Amino acid sequence: TVGLVLSSFSWGYMSSQIIGGRLSELAGFKLIYGLGIGIPGLLMLFHPIAAHTDVKVFMLLRVLMGIFQGSTFPAMHTITARWVPEVERSCFIARSYFGSTFGLIITFPMCGLIMDRYGWETCYYVIAGITAVWVIFWVALIYDTPKKHPKISDEELELLSQIQVSEKIQSIPWKAMLTSPPVWGTLITDSCNSFGIVTLGNYGPMFLKYMLGVDAKTNGFISGLPMISRYVGGVLFAMICDNLVRWNKISLLTARKIFNSISQVFPAILIILLPYAGCDVVGVIALQVVLMFCNGSMSSGHFATAVDLTPNFAGTLFGITNTVSGGGMGALSPVVVGSILQDNVTWSAWKGIFWMTGSIYFTGNLFYVFLAKADPQPWNSIEAKPAEEPDNPEAVESSH
Repeated sequence: TVGLVLSSFSWGYMSSQIIGGRLSELAGFKLIYGLGIGIPGLLMLFHPIAAHTDVKVFMLLRVLMGIFQGSTFPAMHTITARWVPEVERSCFIARSYFGSTFGLIITFPMCGLIMDRYGWETCYYVIAGITAVWVIFWVALIYDTPKKHPKISDEELELLSQIQVSEKIQSIPWKAMLTSPPVWGTLITDSCNSFGIVTLGNYGPMFLKYMLGVDAKTNGFISGLPMISRYVGGVLFAMICDNLVRWNKISLLTARKIFNSISQVFPAILIILLPYAGCDVVGVIALQVVLMFCNGSMSSGHFATAVDLTPNFAGTLFGITNTVSGGGMGALSPVVVGSILQDNVTWSAWKGIFWMTGSIYFTGNLFYVFLAKADPQPWNSIEAKPAEEPDNPEAVESSH
C-alpha cells in the first residue's frame, strides 16, 4: 500500500506532460502553469481530511496533484521560447528549472520543525498558504507574450521579437516532428540521462548504507549535497556557455554539443569509479558531488534543445521527451537495478550496475552529438503562402 501511495503522484504526473505542453501553447503558459501550481496548492488543504478518511481518497488526491503539476515543466519551455533570447537561454533554464532544488532543501527541514510542534497536518496547510501567496504574484506580474506586457521597453520588445514564435495557432506537424533526427537525438540522451539520475538518486543512498555503513541520519544529510552541487554547476556552466555564444567564440550548436558532453561523459566516468573508491565514504560522496556538478551542464545541452528546435512547439516537444525519459526511465531503472540487486547486494553487483549506468550515459551522448541541431527546424512554422500577384504588374515594374 505504501508503494502505491508513493507512486500515485507519478501516475498523474506522467499522464499530462504532452497535453500540458500543448495547452500552454494554445491557452497561454500563464494560465496552464498557474493552474499547475495553484490547484495542487488548493488540494493540499484536503490531504489531512483524506488521510483520516480513506487511503483511496488520499491516492486520488495525489493523482490529481500529479495531473496538474505534470503540465508545469512543459509550460516552462513555452515560457522560455517566448521570453528568453537564445544567448540567455542556458542561464535562464539553469536558474529557474533547477531552482526547485531549493524548494526541497527548504521544505523538508521546515516540515520537520512544524511536525514536531504542531503536527503533520499543519505542513499541508502551511504549504497551501505559501502557494496562495505565490499565485497572487504570478497573476499580477506574468504575461504570456512580450507584446502583452504593459511596461516592457521598446529595446526589449525589439530583442524578443526576433524569436521565431508564431502568433497564430498552428497544428502540430506530428510526422515531421517524430521523424526528425535532432528530436530523436534529444530524446535518447534525455532518456539515458534520466536513467542515470534515477539510478543514482534511488540507489546511491542504498549503496552508502549497505556497502559503506552510513547511517540513515547521515545519509539524509548527504543526499542533498549532490543536488545543490548540480544547481551550482548548472548555473556556472550556463554562464560560460551563454557568454561564449554571445561573444561569437563558438556557435550555439557547438556549445550545445560541448556542454551536453560535459553533462554526460564526466558522470559516465565518475559513476563507474564509485565502487572502486572502496569504503572511503568521503571519496564516494565527493565523486557523487562532482558527478552532479558536471551533470548540471545539461541545462546548456539537451535540456535547452527543444526550444532551439521548435519555439512554436517547445512545450509539446518537452512533454514528449519528459514523458519517455522521466516516466519511462523512472519505471525502468528500479526494475533493472532491482533485478540485479535481488538477493545479491555484493560489490560485484554494484560494479555491474554502475558500469551499465556509465555506458548508458556515454551512449546517449553519442546520439546527441551526431544528431543534434540548434536552430529552428523547417517544421517549426506553417508553410508560407505564395505571394499574391499584384493587380498592376506594370506599375510594380516601373517603380524599380
